[in-house]
Amino acid sequence: MTARQYRAVFACFRAHPAALKLLRLCQSGSVAAVYILYIGTIALLALHRDARVIGFVLVPAAVFLIGSVLRAVIDRPRPYEALDFIPLFPKDTHGKSMPSRHCFSAAAIAVAAAGISAPLGIVLWILAGVIAVSRVLTGVHYPSDVLAGLAFGGLAAALGLALPVF
Repeated sequence: MTARQYRAVFACFRAHPAALKLLRLCQSGSVAAVYILYIGTIALLALHRDARVIGFVLVPAAVFLIGSVLRAVIDRPRPYEALDFIPLFPKDTHGKSMPSRHCFSAAAIAVAAAGISAPLGIVLWILAGVIAVSRVLTGVHYPSDVLAGLAFGGLAAALGLALPVF
């Protein structure tokens, strides 16, 4: 997206306060929902002494660590840095835009959850999509950042879970 496109999106949301509130709710609520579902599933698996809890914890954690190193190495400027605008919800983080950590974490958790419960996996993928869209609409990521995050997180988790130890 260009600076002009981001500014047009921002103007639309600023002209409609209810939509702006909904976007803020979607942005923060989707992230909170992913982590609540993740922690709740860990608790249930542990309570039932389900051996799948090990992969469910370790694989998303490994994806998070590898993805964090990857984004530090790539160190892509965020749209508001490169295109010189203030994001819809002000943020002062510099660089590390690609891949989106929110997206690769949500995707890794969704893939791991799908192996536990297909409906839970579907809900988590929907939440990952909401996270991705909201990160772009607020101007903190480019579309390619969130798409790379979703792809990296999903594929890395699938590969991790395919290892013979899990």
